[in-house]
Amino acid sequence: MTHLLFAEGNFLEVISVNFWQMIISILNLVILYLILKKFLFKPVKRTLEARRQQVDDLYSSAETAKTEAEAARVEYAAKLDRAEESAREIVSDATRRANERAEEIVGEAKTEADRLRRRADEEIAQERKKALNEVKNEISDISVEIAEKVVGREIREEDHREMIDSFIRDLEDESRV
Repeated sequence: MTHLLFAEGNFLEVISVNFWQMIISILNLVILYLILKKFLFKPVKRTLEARRQQVDDLYSSAETAKTEAEAARVEYAAKLDRAEESAREIVSDATRRANERAEEIVGEAKTEADRLRRRADEEIAQERKKALNEVKNEISDISVEIAEKVVGREIREEDHREMIDSFIRDLEDESRV
């Protein structure tokens, strides 16, 4: 459909369809598309691909960092558990050694007390023998004096000591029974 205008005797076409011009326009459009595709779309696509790869790398590195952080957390927790176990072992070992040392000190004290008791018993036994001998001598002296007065004569000291020793042995035998 064509509209024609009349202007001073000339016909002007307002809208006209020129097939050759359409074909040339389409060819221009195709050539422009191919040029843009070659020089614009491919570089833009490469740039977008590079950006996508960077984003993927960032996500990948973030995931790696997250994995490493989790591994570090697990390792830290394991080290903390080992440290706590080590502390418990140290405390347990120190307590055991303290108990062993306490038992050793108590044992030494008992040994020393036993040694002192034996020594005291020995000293007591010696003092007892000494006191017994002194008592024997005194009794002997007294009995000699009494015997001299009673008998009126002098008794040999050897005989007298023998009688006193016999008397004391009899007393000791009676006290043991």
